[in-house]
This record gives sequence, C-alpha cells and structure tokens, in this order.
Amino acid sequence: MYRIETEALGKKVHTALRGMIINGELQPGQKLIQDDLAEYLGVSRTPLLAAFSKLEQENLVVTIPRRGAYVRQYSDKELLDLCNIRIRLESLGAREAALAKNKDLSRLESILSEFDKAVKKRDEPLVKQMDYEFHTEILRISGNVFLHSILCSYIVIVLNMGGLLMNYLDLSRAEHHEILEAIRAGDPEMAETIMQKHTKRPREYLNSEKQVLFS
Repeated sequence: MYRIETEALGKKVHTALRGMIINGELQPGQKLIQDDLAEYLGVSRTPLLAAFSKLEQENLVVTIPRRGAYVRQYSDKELLDLCNIRIRLESLGAREAALAKNKDLSRLESILSEFDKAVKKRDEPLVKQMDYEFHTEILRISGNVFLHSILCSYIVIVLNMGGLLMNYLDLSRAEHHEILEAIRAGDPEMAETIMQKHTKRPREYLNSEKQVLFS
C-alpha cells in the first residue's frame, strides 16, 4: 500500500512541478532545490525525486552529477527544431480530433472559456496553463495516445520561449476559436490547416527576434 500511495503522490508532485514550469514559476536554467520544493509542496523527498525523474524523461529537467537537477534550457536551434515538430504533428492531432467519432468537446469548450478570461486579464501564468490544456485536450480528443505522449512536454518547452505567446495573444485566441469550430464541424482539412498556421507563430516570432532565417 505504501508503494501505491507513494506512486500516486509522485504523479501529483510531477503535475505540480510541470505546472510551475508552464507558468514560469520555475524558469529555464533554475536549480531545483529539493528541500525548498519539498517544503513548498508539503511532501518528502521520495515523491519529489520520482517527479524529477519523470520530468527528466520528458526533457523538462536535466540532472547534472554532483550539482543537482535543473529546469532544462534549450538553444535557439533546439527550440526551432521543437517548433518544427509541433507544426507537423499537432496539425495531425487537430485533423484526427476533427475525424474522431462521438467526440465530447465540453472540456475543450470550458478550457477555451477560461483561456478567454485569462487573455482579457493578461494573466500570463493562467494564459500559459490554459493554452497548454487547450492543446493537450485536442490531442486527447484525437485518440492518438502516441501523439499525446510525444507532444505534451514539447508544448511546455515552447510555452517557455521567453513569453512569446504574450506577443500575439489576441491572434492566438482567435485561432483557438477557429480550431474549435473546425473540430466541431468535423472538418479535418480546416482543422489541420488552422493548427499548422497557429503552431508556426512561435517559430516565426523567434526567427524575427533572432533575425535568422531557418528553413
């Protein structure tokens, strides 16, 4: 029973830490101080270390021998590679979500409503959290568990690209609504096209910021 309880707690700690990375409470390059995090989350080191291990598997944390665990930092080239993966694979997820039979869009609609409220308030942590949930919910609706597994951590990484989302927030909000409508209408081509356009925006913004042309 102890092992089962510990595993369940480890999942909760993993979710909490991933949320802290998404909303910027834990920044790229920041050292994860075990004692401080254990006290903050009200847990022992055992589930905390289990969560670190899971986050490392997701490429969100890196452990350096004799130095500890850190929120992983990515080079510009690595970020652009991740953007390219998202552009190709998330558009597939939107297509499959539109094709899904008997799909329940109630949670996606609720998430988008919360996203709209966060956009209106310009609440960056909540914007990021709702953006993450919007995209991952589409992947869940698609029924493609492999896409969901691959992309969940990549979405977190791109969300932490220097607050890029806040630079085109209203446009992102409008595209979220277009994606939802295409999925609701069961239009796979439209869902795929809009998602592809939508997921290109971080790459375009990063390119313009760095003034480098990437193919």
